Amino acid sequence: MLDPNAPQVAPEASIRYGKKPEIHHIFKSDPRSPPKIVTLIFTAAVLGALPVLLGAWLMIGANVNHLGKALDAAPISHAAFFGSILAMEGVFFMYYTTWNLFQTLPAAAAVGAIAFLSGSRALSEVQERRLAGLR
Repeated sequence: MLDPNAPQVAPEASIRYGKKPEIHHIFKSDPRSPPKIVTLIFTAAVLGALPVLLGAWLMIGANVNHLGKALDAAPISHAAFFGSILAMEGVFFMYYTTWNLFQTLPAAAAVGAIAFLSGSRALSEVQERRLAGLR
């Protein structure tokens, strides 16, 4: 039977709270971009698909003749919307090539806000023309 008045000392207490050996961390290397051949294959696939996408867009009723009317009715919003789409592609390119996530997020947020504001106005103008019977 144990003496309740005796101090209880765990035998591993000196090991648990004593000096430990120094820890040497080995960090993973920075992520690398994929090989250039993979990038070139995907770039060629995207460029090869563009004519198919544009052809399908024209087949489903895209009306390029209304471009002048759209730019006359709301030139700033249409130009800013198209420019923000191109700018977002530029942000993605910079992230892929040189930027890290902390550089990309503020730029993407700024471009996204511009795309949202200008796009809502540009698409409202398109809807007004469609409701007026101009398609």
